[in-house]
Amino acid sequence: MRHAQSRLSRLRRSPRASLSLVTAVCAVTTLSFSVSTSLGSADPEVAESAAASQDAGELAAGVPTDPSISAAQAPAEAVTSAVAEDTAASAEVPDDTEETEETATTAGSGPAASARSQTAAAAPAPVAVPAPPAAGAAGSALTATVPAGTWLSGASGDGVADGSFAKWRGSPVTIGGTWADNNEAMTELWQLDPGGEFGKWNQALDIAIGAIGDGESWQQAANGAYDQRWRESLTNLKAKWGNRTAPLFIRFAHEMNGNWYAWSVDKGDKDAFVAAWRHFRELQQEIFPAAKLVFCVNRESVGSGFDWRESFPGAQYVDVMAVDYYNQYPYVATAADWAKSLTATDGHGAPKGLAKHLEFARSVGLPLAVPEWSGNADEGDSAAFIQGMGDFFRTNAGGGAGQIAYDVMFNIDKDGGRWLLYGDTRMPASAQAYQSAF
Repeated sequence: MRHAQSRLSRLRRSPRASLSLVTAVCAVTTLSFSVSTSLGSADPEVAESAAASQDAGELAAGVPTDPSISAAQAPAEAVTSAVAEDTAASAEVPDDTEETEETATTAGSGPAASARSQTAAAAPAPVAVPAPPAAGAAGSALTATVPAGTWLSGASGDGVADGSFAKWRGSPVTIGGTWADNNEAMTELWQLDPGGEFGKWNQALDIAIGAIGDGESWQQAANGAYDQRWRESLTNLKAKWGNRTAPLFIRFAHEMNGNWYAWSVDKGDKDAFVAAWRHFRELQQEIFPAAKLVFCVNRESVGSGFDWRESFPGAQYVDVMAVDYYNQYPYVATAADWAKSLTATDGHGAPKGLAKHLEFARSVGLPLAVPEWSGNADEGDSAAFIQGMGDFFRTNAGGGAGQIAYDVMFNIDKDGGRWLLYGDTRMPASAQAYQSAF
């Protein structure tokens, strides 16, 4: 989903917040709900209940139930040769492949769905993706921070850093989200300064820093043209994060498979993107190795002309797979819609449904994060979607390969309050479902 690059930049055809819109978590409450197993509040009874319902959920969503089934044996669309280190050898999707999400110029224009049947819908059954084999070095990178059965859970927007969001939802918030996604913002990082929104924050933080700007190219990036800026960004991130003990997740070139950012990737520059990403990884490992590098796609490709898996740089160049996931294209109104959505693929056969994205993460030995997600009030008020997201996170929680490491609910007040759950919400049923599920 699209959003503005920073508080200093103009909006970029996006339903999202600008750079300084930030989130974080202040655990000001000790309240916990038996339905939550987010980090620090795992409930053995809940875990047992989730495990008992796993088989039924897997069958309902069409997810394999045999942990011995390898990624190569999974449906063809779940794994391509793109997961290999050499993505240049991957087969391309034909030029006439149809995109299944609306383009940036028509985003959010669909008719609103009735909320009447949504609030009465039964909660969808939890869906678990099969457990992976013993995780390798990449897949086990977060297990110390995010033990199996737990996940980091939080939001972006007002109330996160000061603790009011956590108080409203009734459970600690253990990760926030923010953006520094233009060429100036990625080096200035104002929100991390003393007095900035996250200046005193010592919970986990997901920060999207963009990559390249207007008039720049991935080929130039691969050749080192922007090394000075990238080095400055990483150096300042390390310095401003300082001695904080919580993990910092860097979302570099987020949603590159869409057509709304300067760093968008199409089939003509996907190989240069891979080379540039690997180069950025080298810089990150040199300058700020303690940070976690996040490869984050939009839930489906828009205008790219190829399968985004062909641009995956290789697991050794990534710490966390991620997907931004909003209730739209198509809209999920009921529990049945939710179950159907989980295994959807996009116009190129790449993962679109959340279970498919988790399958891909498992196939490359990495955990999955959902750094942006919410309902869409212009489409309707779906408690079923919110409940489904919570159940999915809980059932697949953990920092290992093929597990959910963290989620950040997008609670930014923009686009007429389209995405808000906390605050002046237009989705009261969804807000109530969120408080119950998290």
